[in-house]
Amino acid sequence: MFNLFKKKVTFTITLIVEPDGDRFHAYCPALKGVHAEGSTEKEACDNGIDASIAYIKSLIKHGDAVPLGVEVKEEQPMFPMMPQPMKCVHQVQMTI
Repeated sequence: MFNLFKKKVTFTITLIVEPDGDRFHAYCPALKGVHAEGSTEKEACDNGIDASIAYIKSLIKHGDAVPLGVEVKEEQPMFPMMPQPMKCVHQVQMTI
């Protein structure tokens, strides 16, 4: 039955997009196993958002806990003089 009073919840996640050869790789550190790719940074980000929404909806559907407030700290590279790959961090809000 259709529920007119179903609440919507807004989640904010961190989505990291990195170059991966001639493509881009997106992942969400707080959502274990959520990875996506794309031919552009935007496409990888959009695919990562779609994957994150599907993951969170699945958690909710199965009554599993949604990992909120997970803080991920990056380790400092052992050799700071070595070039590091470019990394873009996106804060994404989604309403489910």
